[in-house]
Amino acid sequence: MEEIVVSFILILTFFLSIFLKSSYVLVCVLLGAIMSFYLSYNHSFHLSLGKLELFSDIAISLIFFSLGLGYSMESFKKNLKKTMVSSVIDLLNLIVPFVLMYILTKQYFISFTIALMVYPSSTAIIIKILESQKKLASKLADTIIGILLFEDIVLILVLAFLQASSQQTNPITTTIISLILIVLIYIFCELVLKKHSLILERYIQEEVGVFLILGFFLLVHFICHKFILPEPLIMFASGLLFPVSISNYLKPKIEAVKNFSIGLFILDFMLKTQITKQADINYYLLILAILCSFIKIITFYFSLKISKIKHSSEDIIYFLPRGEFTVYISKISNLEYFAFFTIILSNLIVMIHLAIPKHKK
Repeated sequence: MEEIVVSFILILTFFLSIFLKSSYVLVCVLLGAIMSFYLSYNHSFHLSLGKLELFSDIAISLIFFSLGLGYSMESFKKNLKKTMVSSVIDLLNLIVPFVLMYILTKQYFISFTIALMVYPSSTAIIIKILESQKKLASKLADTIIGILLFEDIVLILVLAFLQASSQQTNPITTTIISLILIVLIYIFCELVLKKHSLILERYIQEEVGVFLILGFFLLVHFICHKFILPEPLIMFASGLLFPVSISNYLKPKIEAVKNFSIGLFILDFMLKTQITKQADINYYLLILAILCSFIKIITFYFSLKISKIKHSSEDIIYFLPRGEFTVYISKISNLEYFAFFTIILSNLIVMIHLAIPKHKK
């Protein structure tokens, strides 16, 4: 029965995404929140992803792996030059919440993970909003995408450090295994893929190409889990090491799986986080979530002002949504309810602003 209900939710996600002209992630947040509150009050009904949980498990790894595919230092430097000031200002969304939380709790790890939860915006939601508003080919979009890419790089480095410090493993052993794995991937990409790229390009473009990319991804993913390695960093490096000529053909082949996985990842999180059952909620954290939304708005406003980019009030609000990364980081510190509230609040503000112009028309 659970699988049937989840199937209907997925079909409903499709129709609502089309009807609302919105990101599937935003729709999954909406449906997941509704189901979460329903499950909190109806204790006789249980719902989980069941057999589809594997897709949820690989979602974040797929994001970082996909980010690495086709990425280059040249493109990173180019984006960094364009949005350096904006990206540095955006870092205040990491620094200010950390300082505030540390003053309140005197706990470094909790303060840092909470700051990380409110720092990254949801790329999937924001890109879809820009597309629906016909602003994807604009200076505003270039700035936003540049900041999002910078956030991704910061997250890759910070999450690698956090995972290494939070897991009960020998750091020397973990580092050695990670280096060996990256070297092996490099050898495979250089001696097999790059050396025979002209031949491989021909076959990768065919439908069988998906087996190579998903098989390679899952192999690295499961090795990371087996040896408890810094997965975000290794998955990004794995995609980065692929020859650009090949990765350009491979990246589109995993997009559908990636999007499906992210949607299920969000749904799974929302379903498992039944907020009304939380009796030990620290309400100052919820106040902090509201405050962090204002910090995000203010920092982005000054970024656009300094960069002299024309914008409206709605444009600033569009950068607010939190999503997949907020969920992922919350699991490290067991603060799912804080992430739950942050995601609902930020996306609710965006949905209201998206609805107001349509109503006026």
